[in-house]
Amino acid sequence: MTSFRLVALIAMSMVLSVHLAAQERADAELVLCRVLEVHSDDALKVSVVVFHQKDEAQRSQLTALLREHSGAMVELQAADGKWRPARLARLKSCFGRGLLILPAPAPFAEHADFTLRLAR
Repeated sequence: MTSFRLVALIAMSMVLSVHLAAQERADAELVLCRVLEVHSDDALKVSVVVFHQKDEAQRSQLTALLREHSGAMVELQAADGKWRPARLARLKSCFGRGLLILPAPAPFAEHADFTLRLAR
């Protein structure tokens, strides 16, 4: 094998490694959630959603997200696959629960599942 091919092979493997590591971080930033309540006001054109994690295994991940990013913009993906912007709030009086504020109508009903991530 020529030295050029060896260098090219090493470079390609490094690029692939970086890409896979970035994909793992992106997947780790996703939290699967479940809707508890949905309230919409068509006159104000706003919906609020109370939610928690779908899987117990992601409880600490959601808790950290709520504590570190309350007030931040996030994105949610409903069953239709479309990512939508929303504002995240931590419900201080209700441990492990979050609140989303987003344009009405809400893209899901109570007990629906969705994916949450920080806005990109």
